[in-house]
Amino acid sequence: MSRHPLISFSAIIVYGNATLQALLFALVIPTLSLYVAQRFDANAFQVGSFFVANAVSGIIYAQLMGHWSDRSRDRRRLIALGMSAGALACIVFAFSSSYWISLAAGMTFFSLAFASISQIFAHARDYGDKHFSRKQGVMFNSTVRAFSALAWVGGPALGYFILSLSNFKTLYLIVACLYLAGASMAKFFLPHAEKFTPTEHIELPDNKRTIIIAMIAISISWSCNQTYLIALPLFLKNNLLVDSSWAGWIMGTAAAIEIPVMMFAGWLGTRFPLPPLIRIGALAPMLLYLGVWRSSAVWMLFPLQIFNAMLIGFVAGLGMTWFQDLMPGRAGVASALYWNTASYGNILGAIVIAIFAQAFGYRDVYFVNALLALSATALLFLIRAPRPENASSPQSR
Repeated sequence: MSRHPLISFSAIIVYGNATLQALLFALVIPTLSLYVAQRFDANAFQVGSFFVANAVSGIIYAQLMGHWSDRSRDRRRLIALGMSAGALACIVFAFSSSYWISLAAGMTFFSLAFASISQIFAHARDYGDKHFSRKQGVMFNSTVRAFSALAWVGGPALGYFILSLSNFKTLYLIVACLYLAGASMAKFFLPHAEKFTPTEHIELPDNKRTIIIAMIAISISWSCNQTYLIALPLFLKNNLLVDSSWAGWIMGTAAAIEIPVMMFAGWLGTRFPLPPLIRIGALAPMLLYLGVWRSSAVWMLFPLQIFNAMLIGFVAGLGMTWFQDLMPGRAGVASALYWNTASYGNILGAIVIAIFAQAFGYRDVYFVNALLALSATALLFLIRAPRPENASSPQSR
């Protein structure tokens, strides 16, 4: 096996595409609830329904793309397709004057863009399997996720800054142009990576239970994060009585902390089994949600972001690698399954917003989040994950 450094031209292109895709979502997602609420005068139920519908369509897209990806000779075309769809969605968002038109664009184009993100991580896994040892591969995957997190350091704040200078139309047209640039980057500059194919058929029946429980638990964790993201700008405006643009600075603070946390998690992942590390990440944000629930001033939210960073650093940084370990030779499907946990979480998070925020307000929704985070951690403790039959390293246990 050839040994390429983690920093090479080809690796940098992989990092760059993952970072760009994350940046585009960091510009859109934190502003999308405000966009729906303000442009269409939507209530909490309509905001939640918007995110549920987009998440459902994203799940379907991701699973189809995962199967298609594992049968395709080149994942790069799917990545380019998804980013092109993101550009179309943002163009519609920029000019739409109808809630239903924006919803349709979200369900068709934006959901496809969201689903295609899993394929850059499947592509990264293929590249890592070809060029790195097992430990280097874990670190490479964590680095890809860390670069994705880097985009969230300034992305939300940048999105709100653009809004403060202009409007939603300008913001989403800028994002559309960046999506088109990213599609060209994926098509012409991402390095080719041969997919890993097992030399013999691998049956991992015991891993099915592990994957199912892990999907449920991680989906609940992402539902908490989705609820947190959707509710934050409206919580700041309605409960703490400050400008909603503070949400961008808070999210950026979390993202800045996430990067070293994610790199540290990757380092730990080369030395310890992944499931216990993921449990730590699932439990940590319970303290964040309880803190937000009891907060009375915006400054209190900033130190709490360490717990949000632990969720992203440990669960997002290591979770996909764990799923790929459990499904050797099927990186596309494994990446899609893991990525769909975010979509399932988006649905549950939007339902929490639609029901609890509508009934009790945006503050009490964070107490519900704390209970959900505790339940997700409890589920992860039920897992006694078998090690993949083709893996010899302790990281998979």
